[in-house]
Amino acid sequence: MNSLNCVSSKSTKKKKSSLETRNEKKEAFNMADKPDSESPSPSVNRSDSLIEETHVTDAETGHTGSIGKHIEQIENIDDSQSEHDISGSEEKTQKSCAKDITEVEISGDTIENKEKSEINLEELGFVEVNESDVVDMASVNAGKVKFDMEVEDETVEVFSEFVDMRSVIGDIKVKHSVEEVVEISAELLLQYLKRHQKKQYKAVLRNGSWDIKHNIRHSLWFNICHYLHKADDHDIFSEFAEDLFSPGDASDIRVPAFVDVDHLNYYHLSQDGIHSAKQILCVLEHSCPDIIYSPILFSVLSLFLHYMDVSQCYNCLYSLLRNKESGFLPTTKVSVEASKLVIRDLAKKYAKSGYVLVVRNCGNVDQVFDTWIWWIFEDLPFSYLVRIMDCYLNEGIKVFYRVALAILTLFAKTNIKKSPKKDNSTGNILSALRQFCREVPVGVDKLLKTGFSIRGLGRKEIRKLQVKHEMYVTSTKHVNNFNEGQASRLSITRSFSGPIVLQNLGTDTLTVDMLYAILKWIPTRYAICQPELLYTSEEHGTSLVTLYQRVENYQPTIIVIKTTQDEVFGAFCSACWRDRRQKSQLLSYFGTGETFLFTLWPEKKKYEWVGLKEENISNTASMFQAGDRKILTVGGGHGNAISLDENLLHCRTEKCDTFDNEPLSKCEDFQCKVVEVYGFV
Repeated sequence: MNSLNCVSSKSTKKKKSSLETRNEKKEAFNMADKPDSESPSPSVNRSDSLIEETHVTDAETGHTGSIGKHIEQIENIDDSQSEHDISGSEEKTQKSCAKDITEVEISGDTIENKEKSEINLEELGFVEVNESDVVDMASVNAGKVKFDMEVEDETVEVFSEFVDMRSVIGDIKVKHSVEEVVEISAELLLQYLKRHQKKQYKAVLRNGSWDIKHNIRHSLWFNICHYLHKADDHDIFSEFAEDLFSPGDASDIRVPAFVDVDHLNYYHLSQDGIHSAKQILCVLEHSCPDIIYSPILFSVLSLFLHYMDVSQCYNCLYSLLRNKESGFLPTTKVSVEASKLVIRDLAKKYAKSGYVLVVRNCGNVDQVFDTWIWWIFEDLPFSYLVRIMDCYLNEGIKVFYRVALAILTLFAKTNIKKSPKKDNSTGNILSALRQFCREVPVGVDKLLKTGFSIRGLGRKEIRKLQVKHEMYVTSTKHVNNFNEGQASRLSITRSFSGPIVLQNLGTDTLTVDMLYAILKWIPTRYAICQPELLYTSEEHGTSLVTLYQRVENYQPTIIVIKTTQDEVFGAFCSACWRDRRQKSQLLSYFGTGETFLFTLWPEKKKYEWVGLKEENISNTASMFQAGDRKILTVGGGHGNAISLDENLLHCRTEKCDTFDNEPLSKCEDFQCKVVEVYGFV
């Protein structure tokens, strides 16, 4: 006699209620209510029962059905029914069991298939996977099992209020190509994150099959940032926003300088979403003054706003910027430029076919790899990018490298038969590569599987290459800029040493004639010394504290400021900035009469101390230098000649008694584009 072994009900009460209902239909089933006579062996793992294929054979037709593969049969099985004694002959019993699989009467309703009526699995006795369930992690890591989250009965609004739903419809993909789905509760994934069970949640995120409108997405990314990167769950953003923005102000907001305006990817954000994104950027500019250049920051921000509110988005971005371990978001030009060389070297080793194809069909390989990050953030479909972000938030920027290598590998396989002719213009191969990304012929699961199947590539190797190429970029970029841009504008004799000095300085702010003018103005005893760049906001961040730390042991120093209007001016400071601490805790002035101001563009002019020309001067005419953690000042007395704030952003220049100068810029209030400080050795 065939028997049906089903998973036991959570509640004995539900089981009895279900059996009583079936007793009322005794004539239809010819069954008597009996307790379970058999139970699964305790040695059998409960998770194995989820993915094990159970076969039920029809005694008359010989048809075999796989319950694990055909879910419609599982839903029609009465799993709270234990083994029953069926009156009648053994032949009649077999026919009844076969009938029960295809047609079951529940509470007077006949359900012939899933389309006619939805079955409540919980009432039938099926149980959900809970924390105690153990998943076969070997199968997960091998990519044989895909995870899917349980869908709640009530539909959750997945996307945030900042998404234009008319725009996102085209990118919604409901189905994914998965071999087998094991359902896992959202609570279980949350437990993995809370307990820092890295192996478990890494496997879940890599093999997750959640589409862009899955219910889990309204909290997935924030939970990852909260538990893995310590993102705050309090509304910090609103406090900053109240200070920076007027209530109800809908005017366009200036995008910070660290954003690449040529790559502002809004994806499916509405106008309100774009406005909120710019507000978040402005708040980040104030709270993270050390951000110099971060081109992908805006793209990541826009993606976050699809599933988060502004406060959660800000907290997550802030936590990623503060996570220096895995380099989630590069924040300097040097690191961004070095990453282009890193992917080039990785392609040589791990995507040889793609690299060879690029080399054979272009004249400049580096130009192809210059755009590598935009293959992902601009060219891949939105649904692919969302899945990639799941892994990125856990594993860091190495995920982007793996995806880029996978793109090169698949691109080479697709084009290997075409054998395109060599084209030294580089444009054709780059266009073909980016077009391949836009029309990617493989699913996102295949793309990720190709990337994660690369053996031997780890954080250690990536970090080693990053440091190596950052050193290379730092040592060569200024020389290259000079050779390409400055040499053609010089009209000097071969014996003049100015260009060599400028190369050693490593600056793009000062031209040769600007440097020559400063060297003529400084005291003669310093003219024979070699100037050295001590601090630049482009490399060391826009923090006044950092500036002090790097320059306070040098005397004298030269401060050079370039505004957002490309005006260049500054000051020669005769005293050591360490002396600001020796007076008192209050802001007090120090320095000597050798201090002076200057402008370099649009005109060159020097403003000396008024005491060199006049004997009777007021007390306010001897205020040279002052500074603390909040402000740096040069020149005082009824105004400050130069005043820099703690973030080197919102600054001011005024007429002052000490130098009797005019404001050094066209507007008294100005914003710094670059701040540099030089010393002498």
